[in-house]
Amino acid sequence: MNPKQGTMMRHLYIVVIWFDVISGLDVKPQKERYLPDYSKYHNLSAIEKELQSIANRNLNYVKLDFSSFTSRQRRSQLFIHLSNFTGRNFNQISSYQETPRLKVLLSYGEHAREFLPIESMLHLVKNLTSGLSYHSGTPQELFSRKVLSNIDLYIISMANPDGRKHLEVTHNYCWRGTSTGVDLDRNFDWEFAGKGSSSNQNDEEYRGPEAFSEPETNVFTGLANRIKFDLFISFHSGIKHIYIPFSDTKSKISKRNPPNFENMLDLASILSHSTQYVYKYGHSYDLSGYTADGTIFDYMAGVKKVPFSFAVELWGTNHNGPSCFDLFNPKSEDLHEVVKTIHPMYAKLFSYLIEWKEAKIRHLSDPLSDAPSLTFGYVLLGCIVIITVITALHGRYPICNRLYQRRRIVSLKSLSSTFTMYTK
Repeated sequence: MNPKQGTMMRHLYIVVIWFDVISGLDVKPQKERYLPDYSKYHNLSAIEKELQSIANRNLNYVKLDFSSFTSRQRRSQLFIHLSNFTGRNFNQISSYQETPRLKVLLSYGEHAREFLPIESMLHLVKNLTSGLSYHSGTPQELFSRKVLSNIDLYIISMANPDGRKHLEVTHNYCWRGTSTGVDLDRNFDWEFAGKGSSSNQNDEEYRGPEAFSEPETNVFTGLANRIKFDLFISFHSGIKHIYIPFSDTKSKISKRNPPNFENMLDLASILSHSTQYVYKYGHSYDLSGYTADGTIFDYMAGVKKVPFSFAVELWGTNHNGPSCFDLFNPKSEDLHEVVKTIHPMYAKLFSYLIEWKEAKIRHLSDPLSDAPSLTFGYVLLGCIVIITVITALHGRYPICNRLYQRRRIVSLKSLSSTFTMYTK
């Protein structure tokens, strides 16, 4: 073996060792029942191209920021902002102008193996923007303009691009974590390092060495620190559930509720019946059968006090065996029908939020909303008038003064009957 061949072999050996280490950090590959057809599913590069194409066709409604938020390996997390930007100043995230519009943050792709939520996101973005090209007054046009005129919709299209890239290269469709095997959804500073996560690097729920250790978390904290969101949803797949905070171990023991719990429950109920699928909903610690510490949606609810915060599992079927892709994603030939079936959930979500915001504005703008009722006010006014009249009479007529000096005397001789007499 010549020196050049020896050098190549050493490099190959290092690559093999690195690959073995990385592969050991998460679920091992399994024999899959079916695999994605990338003429129907989008791989990482196709997702970016699709979003770029949509933005180019809708410059006044879609803004891309593919540079502000990146992964450990410097891949873009494909952050996009949808709204009606006509007449508004927009540059980068630091230049967003505050508006009274609803602020909604949706997150996709936290777990590499869950392709379906991202496909649902692409369908949503295409649907909203295509509605703008319909004739004025059509249901599609009216709905798109209503949503984009009332909502600033922020979307993290690919929260974990390194994990997705690793999956595509290795064809390990069970891979869940980042490039270092960390589960992003256990890496946040809400009950971090509790029993509902793992310190074992070989566990798929490996939480990382400390809260926010992963650069991929910066997009969530950066946005939440700058923008007061009305709603946050982290989208997943594997089952049909809508999770309300909290999911952590301590909350399960204490039965802790998030702020705005009743409204969250109301919205979850509406979303659960918005499609032909039926979604179970409730506290995450009740529905899932296990606890999860350090999750993103718990952090948004518990730390950032976002009024509505959910984790939504969009799709799942009865599943047996060790295969992974079919647990989280439908067959390629069924994909289009599945995302169409899911889509009405977004319509119900946006409609509910717009009505909720309008009700809040009416409440704040009505000065009598927290005042006593008009009936009580009239009664109070009447009492004031009567007291004023009596006071005036009391001062004007002396006889009234003498009458008020009467004393009530109760007979002590006859307890069975009480009488009153007046003395001067």
